[in-house]
Amino acid sequence: MQNSPASSNNIASPGSPGSPVTVRCLGCGREFATEEVLLLGQTFAAERYCDVCREGEKAEDEQRAADARWARVRVPSAYDGCSFETFEAVPDTATALAVCRQWARELRAGTDLRQGLLLRGNPGAGKTHLAVAILRELVWSERRKTALFLNVPAWLNALRESYGDGEPPPSPSGYDLVVLDDLGAEDWTSWARDRIYNLVNQREQQRGLVIVTTNHDWGTLAGRVGGPTASRLRKLAREVHVDARDDFRARDAA
Repeated sequence: MQNSPASSNNIASPGSPGSPVTVRCLGCGREFATEEVLLLGQTFAAERYCDVCREGEKAEDEQRAADARWARVRVPSAYDGCSFETFEAVPDTATALAVCRQWARELRAGTDLRQGLLLRGNPGAGKTHLAVAILRELVWSERRKTALFLNVPAWLNALRESYGDGEPPPSPSGYDLVVLDDLGAEDWTSWARDRIYNLVNQREQQRGLVIVTTNHDWGTLAGRVGGPTASRLRKLAREVHVDARDDFRARDAA
């Protein structure tokens, strides 16, 4: 019995555009169903890669894009493993971890944060680890934010060397978030004070966020960076005490 013209039109004949066809994925070799399309008088499979491989390729593209964003943050490779998940909290650092997690969560959610964080504590307490963990959360966020990591002593040295034949260090201007790591750790001169004042003052004028790590209390830090800079930092950053009784570097070396 022959099909009526109407029913024949509902079933695509093999080899015509729109016909279902089974092909082997060029990526994994699995067979999957697709349809044929007509191009320049020839029929071709509409898809040559299965959904699994396409999703994998999409994930790889997203990872490459995130890796490129992370590279632009300029975090030293020594801190590649630093995240909130790898931070080994002790009773005296649990509060600091919770504060940093919440701050990063609000930033990722798009909250209009007016203050950054000043992470203060003894050497080896995990201050830089927490600062890098915040940067990692920001870079892998759906909300595209720009960030830069500056180790202050190294940045000042590079800036000084750039007056000769050295390569200029990155300018912190225009970034949504700048980490100032180890503020107060180097030998301070009037030149260094002026550079840090200009940096902090610029962040205030641009309403940019800062994360500061330092080994010093406010009084000592003000004595090193100068009163005007310390005053601006108090406005720009909320103090968080990262109090660990043991230096994690000493523990790791033991």
